[in-house]
Amino acid sequence: MTTPKSEHVELLVQNIPGVLGRVASHIRLEGWNITRLLVDTFSEEDKPGEETFIVIQPEDFSSSAPGSLSKMFIEIEGVHTKLAQVAERLLRLDCVVAVGMAQGGQKVMLRRENKHPIPQKKEQKVILAPPKPENTFRILTINPGSTSTKFAVYDNETVILTKILRHRDEDLRQIGPILQQKSYRKDCILTEIQAAGIAPESLDAVSGRGGLLRPIESGTYLVSDAMLADLHTATAAIHASALGAIIAAEIAQPLSIPAYVVDPIVVDEMDRNAKLTGMPGVERSSVFHALNQKAIARRVAGKIGKPYENARFVIAHLGGGITVGAHRYGRVIDVNDGLAGEGPFTPERSGSIPAVPLINMCFSGEYSREELVEKVQSNGGMRGYLGTSDEHTVQKMIYEGDEFAALVIDSMAYQVSKEIGAMVAVLEGRVDAIALTGGLAHSNRFTGAIKQRVDRLAPLYVFPGEDEMLALMGGALRVLRGEEAVAVYE
Repeated sequence: MTTPKSEHVELLVQNIPGVLGRVASHIRLEGWNITRLLVDTFSEEDKPGEETFIVIQPEDFSSSAPGSLSKMFIEIEGVHTKLAQVAERLLRLDCVVAVGMAQGGQKVMLRRENKHPIPQKKEQKVILAPPKPENTFRILTINPGSTSTKFAVYDNETVILTKILRHRDEDLRQIGPILQQKSYRKDCILTEIQAAGIAPESLDAVSGRGGLLRPIESGTYLVSDAMLADLHTATAAIHASALGAIIAAEIAQPLSIPAYVVDPIVVDEMDRNAKLTGMPGVERSSVFHALNQKAIARRVAGKIGKPYENARFVIAHLGGGITVGAHRYGRVIDVNDGLAGEGPFTPERSGSIPAVPLINMCFSGEYSREELVEKVQSNGGMRGYLGTSDEHTVQKMIYEGDEFAALVIDSMAYQVSKEIGAMVAVLEGRVDAIALTGGLAHSNRFTGAIKQRVDRLAPLYVFPGEDEMLALMGGALRVLRGEEAVAVYE
């Protein structure tokens, strides 16, 4: 019988969510056992102690922010342990900065190379927007996200300016919660459109994404005082979409032009059967990517030559949040509430969780209510497992051999497929088409894993990205042209 061999390794790692689990999973994937693991802080005062296998010099990493690094001391055991193989695998993780190990009887340190230096910014040539043609409606559309603000300017259906303003996490944290960011984001938008030669006075309407309002029917709504009051409540203010209507109103009011929201995330057309949960006092809610799902459903209807109001679709929006809706004859009769924790896990959210283990966590005394809400809404899913919600980063991890990252993204596709199958059952198996949309639809690996399971249920279409800006413009334009009556929120 071969005696297991023990080895020691020291790691310098970044302090990010999930780093301990990622390191441990990589070691176990090689068939090694972890027999001892210690974690300590890393600072310039570090001195070798009894548990230190190799000393990593602080000056080698002086550019790292204080408190951003930790040390791990790990004892591993395996019959065919090759420490160099352990080190090579661990250095593939972007959270591992250095690995200390024994080589040739000497203590050495292997460091991660910076393979992706930050490119130098190049001066960008400013392209001015064309003059506004006669008999044209000029519409500004605004779609805020958690760390970005998308906006576009249209002359009727023609886009003349489109931008994605990406905000640094540290800047937003310094400004404060969602509602306190409105002036900052509004000023960013106005600066950009004026730099493009678009005078705010040339606008005819502003159309923003709607937030967590009371449940309403689908449509284009005039932003009213009642709507703004509801958007300023604590419940509505937890989602960045609340800023869409608020910023739209603040830009439109001094210009004496209308501000609209189109198909906000609280559109509720669910059947009565879909509301009950099995627990009296808790009812299912309709909170989903209504704007993009409705827009994509209309695109699919055009492709198959059938009016949206006469068709039956399953639409899956695949982004930081994932919602899958059953569209029957122009109404979304069932959909998972992704924000509250229903449905598949996502790049940021936990999805449906077994209830009793979650209850045990609530009463464990280890977490506050706010921490558990964050685990469900923003620090769960892919971010919880891998420390990142960026699909491109995860694809790079997979390409470099990270088997656990592959398992996470494939499991997410598996759960999306299950939800699509559930919505096919809601539609009694009669489905004209299935559509995948959102940022994750750019990933061939992700959409391919879903196709493999559901493409026999109905014709399947993929629309990477989203049509939200076009949908915001379209709703406002239909009202301005008199083709649709404006809805009033009361």
